[in-house]
Amino acid sequence: MKSKSRNIFYKYPLLSGILVFVLITGLQYFTVKEYDLKISNENQRVKDYSNLIQKQISNAIASSISTTKVLKYIEENYGIDEGFDTIAAELLETNRFIDAIQLVEGGKIKFTYPLEGNENVIGYDILAEPNLRDEALKSIEKRQLYFAGPLKLKQGGIGIVGRNPIFKNNEFWGFAAVIMKFDSFLKLSNIDTSADNPFYVQFSKINNITGKEELFLPPATDDYTGFEDSFTLKEGDWKISVQLKESTAFREVLPFLILRVVLSAVLGFIAYYLTKLPSILNDKLDDRTRELKESNQRFEYASIATSDAIWDWDLTSGHVFRSSNFEKLFGHRIDKYTNNKDFWISQIHAEDYPEVERAMLSFQNGTDEFWESTFRFKKANGKYAYVLDKGIIIRDQDGKALRMIGATQDITAKKLAEKELENEREFLKSLMESLSEAIVACDENGKIIISNRAAREIHGMEVKETMPENWGETYDLYHKDGKTLLRKEEIPLYRAFRGEKIIEEEFKIIPQGESERTVLATGTPITSLEGKNLGAVVAMKDITKSKSNERELLQLSQELAIRARKLEISNTELEQFAYVASHDLQEPLRMITGFLNQLEVKYRNVLDEKAQKYIFFATDGAKRMRQIILDLLEYSRVGNYHEKEEEVAVDQILKNIIILNRRIINW
Repeated sequence: MKSKSRNIFYKYPLLSGILVFVLITGLQYFTVKEYDLKISNENQRVKDYSNLIQKQISNAIASSISTTKVLKYIEENYGIDEGFDTIAAELLETNRFIDAIQLVEGGKIKFTYPLEGNENVIGYDILAEPNLRDEALKSIEKRQLYFAGPLKLKQGGIGIVGRNPIFKNNEFWGFAAVIMKFDSFLKLSNIDTSADNPFYVQFSKINNITGKEELFLPPATDDYTGFEDSFTLKEGDWKISVQLKESTAFREVLPFLILRVVLSAVLGFIAYYLTKLPSILNDKLDDRTRELKESNQRFEYASIATSDAIWDWDLTSGHVFRSSNFEKLFGHRIDKYTNNKDFWISQIHAEDYPEVERAMLSFQNGTDEFWESTFRFKKANGKYAYVLDKGIIIRDQDGKALRMIGATQDITAKKLAEKELENEREFLKSLMESLSEAIVACDENGKIIISNRAAREIHGMEVKETMPENWGETYDLYHKDGKTLLRKEEIPLYRAFRGEKIIEEEFKIIPQGESERTVLATGTPITSLEGKNLGAVVAMKDITKSKSNERELLQLSQELAIRARKLEISNTELEQFAYVASHDLQEPLRMITGFLNQLEVKYRNVLDEKAQKYIFFATDGAKRMRQIILDLLEYSRVGNYHEKEEEVAVDQILKNIIILNRRIINW
């Protein structure tokens, strides 16, 4: 039968040529598949660029969330009026995506950092502006960070503002806010609006007032033909669209289309003379078609499933195949230089290379099937990227490694985020250690996980990871009487852990071998935005010294009261003595005055003028002596009643003094 068919082809060569032409024209199927593959690659390029923009924006948003959460936590728990600049400066230093940090009380901007260039925003009420109020209210409603804008900033320029609402005692207090200039935001998001960029990018948002979509980047100047991808960021209700400006898939496959048509004609002409070739070519064509179809499908599925750089390493020849994502991720062109193992090894960071080399040799010489390693890889721009390298190994029957297939993922953003998170943790730890109040916190299981320096000092020991059942005995917690040990249900931290808010409750801590401490505790439960219990925290203040001063002041007050009583009794007795003494002293003076008056009357004619003058002086001295006694009696009563002011004849007093002291006064 076969021999008969071959004879027919040999008998009719023109028919053979026509049949070959028709069959070879079927190669256009591969042109269609190649076109589909190029379209798929273009679509993947758009998705890769869209994913890159989304990752960069997510990194900036994550940085803003962590910054505002720290500011929010400090304000809600301690207040940061005087320390705002210090805290904001440290936060800004560790968050390169942010241009400014603000603290807003109610709707008015209370603080901003840096202040230079932003002075005119202080006191600005964002809730009084209709175009700002709606987006600010959205963040309050969501109880989480929400970005407003892009909008015109009061201090000048265009920017986006992320506001995280602050609640005190479950009542809205204000916002912890971050500001990113729009130009900086576009740059860090890898959004390129230049004409050279093969992608058209648009950043838009629905206006709450008009209900229309607002475009924040230049509108399209032409009808673009490439694939378009878009995504929405709920943190600001933004829509980001990415479209390939021009699809080159058809233009690229057109030469192959023409070539295959020509090839069909040439091969048909050849088949006209060589009737045996069509059957051979047909068998090979079927096999090649199946292989290409399977290969194209695998590549297409792999490209859709991941944006990583896929590689295939032939261990026997050293040749390495790399996907197009390798150039996109690291900037190195894919050529003969990059498609070998020596290139890959040369780009590994010198500090990481020894460990990678040791692990690779151990893996290839061992029996493990899966490979995984994390290290730093040098990009075309000279910077190092953190990569996660994963793969599988193919071995022969003797276990010798023949081939490795895997994928390389750029995890730089993740590593940087981990470092930023670690820096934030170190900052919070340092902040807690510097606080004068003792801070102790437990997790959702009641296990103590946080304590600061002041807590260790007030307890006289390291705060251990103990459970609530042992807190009273372990940390020597007593009632105010200093004798009764606090039960678990009475301990402030446990009560806060159970959902109760504690405000300045007094108890005592009596460490073994040390003096007792009187403490005021304030505690609160810690919950997530969804209301899930995350633990509790308590702040303690040592008031032992103030309590001691209070007791000393009370004792001093009591002593002063006793002394005042004694002085009052003494004054009463002195007044009584003065009254009796003045009465007794006046009696002899009356007798002297009486006898002198009698002497003057009876012997007036006998005594001369000098004697009468002596009698006058003696009588006058007795009168003045009596007046002095009366004055002393009045003086002893000073303070018992109020006297009226009287006018005093100073000239008469001076005359009396002159008369009394005339012998010692020289005229």
